[in-house]
Amino acid sequence: MTKKILAIALAILVICTSVFAQSISEAKHDPTVGMTVNGFVVDEISDFDMLGATVYEFQHLKTGATVLYVANEDTNRTFDIIFRTPTETDSGIPHVFEHSTLDGSEKYPSKALWFNVSYQTYNTYMNASTYPFMTQYPVASLSEDQLYTLTDFYLDSVFNPLVMTDKSIFDEEAWRYELESADDELTLNGTVYSEMLGATTRERKAGKNFDREIFPNSYAANDSGGNPDVIPEMTWEQIQDYHDKYYHPSNSLTILYGKFDNWKGYLELLDSYFSTYDKKEFDLTDYGYTPITGPVVAEYDFPVEASSDTEHSATVYYGFVCKDIDQDTMNKIDLMTTLAGDTSSVLMENLRNALPYGSFNVYIDFGGPETIVKFIANTVNAEDAETFKAIVDESMAKIAQEGFNPTAVDSIVAAYKLDIMLSGESSSVGVDMMPNLAYYWAGTGYLYGYQDFIDSIDNFQQWNDDGTFKDVISKYIINNDLNALVTTKAVAGLKEQKDAELAARLAEIKAN
Repeated sequence: MTKKILAIALAILVICTSVFAQSISEAKHDPTVGMTVNGFVVDEISDFDMLGATVYEFQHLKTGATVLYVANEDTNRTFDIIFRTPTETDSGIPHVFEHSTLDGSEKYPSKALWFNVSYQTYNTYMNASTYPFMTQYPVASLSEDQLYTLTDFYLDSVFNPLVMTDKSIFDEEAWRYELESADDELTLNGTVYSEMLGATTRERKAGKNFDREIFPNSYAANDSGGNPDVIPEMTWEQIQDYHDKYYHPSNSLTILYGKFDNWKGYLELLDSYFSTYDKKEFDLTDYGYTPITGPVVAEYDFPVEASSDTEHSATVYYGFVCKDIDQDTMNKIDLMTTLAGDTSSVLMENLRNALPYGSFNVYIDFGGPETIVKFIANTVNAEDAETFKAIVDESMAKIAQEGFNPTAVDSIVAAYKLDIMLSGESSSVGVDMMPNLAYYWAGTGYLYGYQDFIDSIDNFQQWNDDGTFKDVISKYIINNDLNALVTTKAVAGLKEQKDAELAARLAEIKAN
């Protein structure tokens, strides 16, 4: 029966390909602003010089869904559909649903089809990824007609997944109890549960611990992948409700990248799925979030085995909330952190001298309810936290007074621009770049945030010379009391303690 279902699904893919091929000759005219085609209207047209592309923004007339067609001569075409998916709990619901989505759909009812298609077609990339505030489903191919069939497969998977009616998919992907025999111990298993047991490192937990302190009571503290301690609290009904709540065209961004002869055909396909929905307004405000009003200091334990060496086994986050900033200020802070995080900066030199065993980083993060700047020290000791904080404060104060070394800035900018130029010439530009567009859209609500950031790179030297970076550092770092210092340290023997507590709970469940 399974082989028959798979054969039928593959046959549907072939039919989709032939239908697509028949319509190519009808779709070669470029879009123009105001043009209405297949349920969409062209809202805006702009250039994306880094990709040698023209960007066409379409709005779906019925649902308001946005489609970006990033048109250039790249024949490694990419389709990507993204949904804003807040991490409402720590149980990993977005992650489990991402896994479950590709386990069959109404039109393609085979759990094995994704793996068969990924290995038996000419695709150059097939995947799905969960982020703290979005989930994306990208697929790429050198064949435009084949990408069309894969797009149909992905669209039916996200809008009509079998997991909505088949609980066995949830049991397999999320978590389940297992008992080989009456004499064996009860255990926990599941694809996501097992994956997150391995993925939950000290570094990962340190990031979530920091988010918990700087964003009290917010979604940001929850792990989109899932906290293994909490994953078993998830229910199939929660997965169903989550899909109904967030997997809607009005809450989506679709991106087509590359050279498409039949872009109209793709719009027609998208319309066939989108038009089954009515427009819906989405309020993604994190209402539980309680902003901090002053400095916060906290420390957390991370469980490791009793035999572990815990020297240099702490991670320290020191971060600042940047209140009410606009896109332009965000770009300035972003470029500032690039300079501060370079190995040649005063900050990094001072950190290496004081804590030679540590590794350090600094970057902007707009994935939470507010934008923050994070300074991170890894492979240090818990008692180094105050030293780390003092060095950051002193070094950034010095930069706020003197600016960055102009010679170093020239060198950093040249290397940075070269990296961007080379990334635009790689063989997987669509797969590599489209998540950046989506990340800005989902994180800030601004559709062209990534393009604006790329354009701002030309201001590196100017903003250093005219004191812009000094002003940004003074306002958002030096004179900002909205900060948190959070340490996560390894504790030997704590893992055995946690394992024993879990074993006791499972034994109690088995007994009852």
